[in-house]
Parts: sequence; C-alpha cells; structure tokens
Amino acid sequence: MDELARVFYNAPHEIYLEKNIAFYFYLTGVSAASFIISTLAYVFGVERFKAVGRIGAVVAPLVLTVAPIFLIIDLLQPMRFVHLFYMFNFRSPVTWGTILLTLYPINCLVYLFFIYKDNKAKIKTFGSIGIPLAIAVHGYTGFILALAKGIALWNTPLMPVYFLISAMVSGTALLIILTVIKEKVFANNALVNRFFPKVETEVIWELGKLLAIFIAIDLFVAFSDVMLLFYSTPENQIAANLLLAGPFKNMFLIMEVALGMVLPFIVLLVPRLNRNTAVLTVMSVLVLIGIWGMRYVTVVAGQYVPLM
Repeated sequence: MDELARVFYNAPHEIYLEKNIAFYFYLTGVSAASFIISTLAYVFGVERFKAVGRIGAVVAPLVLTVAPIFLIIDLLQPMRFVHLFYMFNFRSPVTWGTILLTLYPINCLVYLFFIYKDNKAKIKTFGSIGIPLAIAVHGYTGFILALAKGIALWNTPLMPVYFLISAMVSGTALLIILTVIKEKVFANNALVNRFFPKVETEVIWELGKLLAIFIAIDLFVAFSDVMLLFYSTPENQIAANLLLAGPFKNMFLIMEVALGMVLPFIVLLVPRLNRNTAVLTVMSVLVLIGIWGMRYVTVVAGQYVPLM
C-alpha cells in the first residue's frame, strides 16, 4: 500500500495554469488599486488627490478590459467563456467572479462618466459602490486559490490578503509612473491637460509614501505566509522550500523580495531620494516587476508540489 501511494504521489503533474493566469491576477489587482486610490479624492474628500484620482479612474476600466482576455486565451476552447453568463452555480467562486467581472467594469465606467460630468453626488455614490466591488473582484482570485485544498502554497488563509495588499502596491506604483510621465512628457500638451489636470509634485511624493506603507505591509504578509508554510506540515514545508531554495528562489527572493520590495522600501525611506521623481519612477518600475514575479511564482510554484 505504501509503495502504491508513493507511485501515485510521485507521478509527474502537468502545469496547467501559467503566465496567462498570472497576467489576469496581475491586471485585476492594478485595476482594483487604481480605482480605490481614485476614491481618496472623489469619495473621501482628499482634494489634493483629484488629479491623480482622475488618472486612476481611467486606468481601472482600461486595465480590466484587458485582464479577461488572458483568461479566455487560457481556455482550450475560448468561446466557452460565454457559458459563464448563463450557467450559474452560486456555490462556485467562479460564478461570483463572473458576476463581479460584469458589475465592476460597468460601475467603473459610470463612475468615470460622472467624474467628467462633475456630478459630485453621483460620483460619490458610484465610487462608494465601486470600493467593495474592486476589493471583491481582486480578492476573489486569492480566495479561489485558497480553496485549493490539495495545493499547499495556495491553501492558506493569507492568500486573499496577500493578493489584495500586493494589488495596492502595484496599483500605486503604476499611478506614480503615469503621473510622472504625464507631468514630464505631456505637461504642455493641451489635449492631455484638458482631460487630466496638473498633478502637483507634492502629490507624487505622497504617492511614494503610500507606496512605502503598502510595501511594508506586503513584506510582512509575504514573510508571514512563508513562515506559516515552513513551520507547519511536511507538504507545506516542501512548498516553502520551492521559494527559498528550489527552482523559484531567484524569482521569489531576488525579483519579488529584494528588488521588488526591500530595495524600493529602503530607497523610499531616504528623504532626498523619495522626493526625486526619477528615483520614484525607477523604484515603481522595480515594484511592478516584483509584483509580476509574485503573481507568476504563486500560480506556477503551487502546482509543482504533488497533490496531497
């Protein structure tokens, strides 16, 4: 019996979910974070964030338009995605994901419409509705992975939290890059300035401070997640070793942790550097690369451990 079990568990397993799914997770996170940051001005009344908020309100639906394409591409028969719109199982996270991916972009577009119409009451209403929708749209992706009981790296209660905080990191980093490009490259472009007001340099610096806070939380969650794996069951320890000493150690320790979190966090704590827009841009690019590494490692490395 033991020999039979060993043969079964040691059988090679296909890696079915790869970069397309990682891109989907990555983009939904950026969209959710961009929307939430935009509500700082339009829902919570932080007036100095209005110009950035408008950029975030545009980025959110644009990015989310691209995200489902990677899910469809990943299907062996792409047109089967239409079944999700009429075959419902309300006990399935996929059904709830389909509902959220339908409602959230519609809300984003309505919210954006009222921003350009300057209808403050409607902006606040749809911004308030959009916050839980944005959190749910990205949070459910981590929730789906956490439900995979046979996959040690995914089946952790921290997974939804890990996904949400890393989304805030990547979304903030992208907005820093876009605001710097807008002010440095298109500062004198009348068409751009017509739709996107000037973003004050101090606001970009504040985004840098927000980014540092989100990175600190992300580091704590990542550390906690790995420690929980390493000091629990044997199969969880195998999953942790994939990240710390196995084939994913460079992507996890160097791309995600060192370059994507630790280095930017340290730089963002240095007063002269965190007020330099060029430095902020470079650190934001590193953060985006690091979060992409996190998404890829989470999706692919989890499938390396045989189902237990």
